[in-house]
Amino acid sequence: MEEIKSKKGFTVIEVALVLAIAGVIFLMVFIALPALQRSQRDAKRRDDVGVLLAALQRFQTNNRGALPTGDTGTAGVKWNSEVEGMPDGDTSWKGFYKSFLGKTFEDPAGFFYTLKAGDCGANTGSECSFGRVANDGTSLEASNYTMFIVKSAACDGSKAVGSGNPRRVAVLYKMEGSGGAYCANSQ
Repeated sequence: MEEIKSKKGFTVIEVALVLAIAGVIFLMVFIALPALQRSQRDAKRRDDVGVLLAALQRFQTNNRGALPTGDTGTAGVKWNSEVEGMPDGDTSWKGFYKSFLGKTFEDPAGFFYTLKAGDCGANTGSECSFGRVANDGTSLEASNYTMFIVKSAACDGSKAVGSGNPRRVAVLYKMEGSGGAYCANSQ
């Protein structure tokens, strides 16, 4: 009598099951990875807002509590040849950018931050009119790389409100992941 030898190996169903499980794992990683990367970029942006506030505090210490002079204009101030050519000791926003932030003040995407400074334009405790665009989901994308420096303001959640102190500032930046603004203020 002839013996039937059983072949060792995997069945088609077992192979399909392993591939399906591996596919689900890869799908979960590829779905979670972009959210993780956005979160990391937003964490870096929050740190950069802190860097800006620390630089403003150093500037105020060197200039008897005053903020940089003049206006940033509607285009704002970002690193360019004009900023790079500012003389040392210049107290304008361009001079501040050059002396206190420098050429390395960049968004995680590699673009220079733009600073836009303006007065709050509201009474103490009321929402500021300047910088409100950072909270508006339709008019400012995170890719604008714009930090709004709201003078005479403090943060109330993700919004800037009037503080009554002309030397106090709130900095607003639109976050990529949450879609809302991050607000931090000076002491």
